[in-house]
Amino acid sequence: MTLTRAIAFAAFAAFVIAAATAPAGSSATASCGATVQIKDPGLRASFAAFEAQQSAAASKICAAWRNAGL
Repeated sequence: MTLTRAIAFAAFAAFVIAAATAPAGSSATASCGATVQIKDPGLRASFAAFEAQQSAAASKICAAWRNAGL
């Protein structure tokens, strides 16, 4: 039981350290959502066109999402 608690504590500590050292802020990612490298130029262009048409409210939500670091 003590070993299980020690392993759980170590895992939690590692998670906290990893979360605390992650990059935060709008400069971390250029767009909303997860960072994915898209190789297909047509698909990449369609995503860029979609982001260009987002409303001001959606842009604020994306900025909040990037700053939260989730």
